[in-house]
Amino acid sequence: MTGAMYAAIGGLKSHMTKLNVIGNNVANVNTPGYKAQRMTFQESIYTTSKSGSNGGVTMGGNNPSQIGYGCSVGSIDLNMSPSTYAPTGVGLDCMLTGEGFFMVGDKIEYERDETTTPPTITGHGIQSASDLTQPLLTRVGNFWVDANGYICNRDNKVLYGFARVQNPNYNPNATPPAANASAAEKAAYELAQQPTIISTELVPLRVPLSAAAPTGGTDGNGGLVQVTENGVTTTKALWEEGDPVYPYLDANNENRYPSYKDKATNPANTGNAGGGTGGGTGGGTGGGTTTTAINSTQIAVAQNTNENRISDEMPVQLKNMQIGTDGSITGTAANGKTVVIGYVAIASADSPDGVTHMDGSYYKAMGGAGNLRVSALVDLPTKYLGNQKEVTDANGNVTSAPTAADAILSDSTNSIKNGGLEASSTDVANEFAEMITTQRGYQANTRIITVTDSMLEELVNMKR
Repeated sequence: MTGAMYAAIGGLKSHMTKLNVIGNNVANVNTPGYKAQRMTFQESIYTTSKSGSNGGVTMGGNNPSQIGYGCSVGSIDLNMSPSTYAPTGVGLDCMLTGEGFFMVGDKIEYERDETTTPPTITGHGIQSASDLTQPLLTRVGNFWVDANGYICNRDNKVLYGFARVQNPNYNPNATPPAANASAAEKAAYELAQQPTIISTELVPLRVPLSAAAPTGGTDGNGGLVQVTENGVTTTKALWEEGDPVYPYLDANNENRYPSYKDKATNPANTGNAGGGTGGGTGGGTGGGTTTTAINSTQIAVAQNTNENRISDEMPVQLKNMQIGTDGSITGTAANGKTVVIGYVAIASADSPDGVTHMDGSYYKAMGGAGNLRVSALVDLPTKYLGNQKEVTDANGNVTSAPTAADAILSDSTNSIKNGGLEASSTDVANEFAEMITTQRGYQANTRIITVTDSMLEELVNMKR
């Protein structure tokens, strides 16, 4: 068999591979978030029948004589550029206007321990850059709320983001800083006035629990307290029925829901983990001139269980849920209050076109993608994953600091459009033009084979 036939066979295989790529692009012309692929050819190996020469004193030079053996697949690339917006009218449908990916993965289940004071947790959120290979990446933002309150996509994978939690340093009775106080002291005071904050531990986003009606007395849930102001004693509620019950941060910066234990057997703690329903009515104070101690059960409780217990089976039922341009997931509770669940996290790779395509619409940052970084579309209280902070000594010198890879970027070039999905990036006109040239290229290679066969037939017939 001659070299021309081998070259033609290589051309046939390469053109068939390109046709497979084109067929996949055309098949996904209406697939949300699909990124079109592009195949390029490259020359195959060469044999040298005569090497080149630069010439000498009396003789001139000559070029090398080489014969190629067809072509092969050079590369199959992804075009990760943002595509067009396709409105759907669904509030939790969204698309990224710039580069980046949503992060989805498995749930993190919260497991309560009714025999010890602190609740335990099985699984952890993403607390450092080394854990970023766990979730999958996707451009498809078709989200909804499942029966357990998790924000999921249509493949039942939960959406990762930065959750709203109770402020462990919440102190509404903190003394205001002096006029000449430092910026750090003023910032600390402002932070202490906020019942809830945004955690920078990367966790599956979940609708907070729903609060039961506040009750008082020895057997109550601690929601009603006696307040004495100007000699007058009144009863004040620390929360309203239906308020959101946000998880809190424990000493290890893990998101946890309030204790699942009975109020009668649950001892009081220092107050950093209790109170606060996110609606601005944080527990632990009764207002006026009387201050009550913060008990770990002095918190709104779920209404489908015993009044002294918390349940993870009754999330707040939210209406008009949507994802804002800043990545915030909001909804309206039955009592009319706006609930902010958290903020969507955006993952960005050093080389977005180098991500590895997994099953369906999912990618992973493997070889070729470089480092994976997480960004937020809003300013967060801390700038590092896992609520990590720089530690300074008395002289203001940094004694320990998170790595640069753990920094959360503030992405001002990206935003989210809600009520729609990202359309497929397949250009049908371009694909059809590529289909024609691919067909003609395949056809031309078959001609080489038939012509070579005819020449070999003439050679065989020479003995007749």
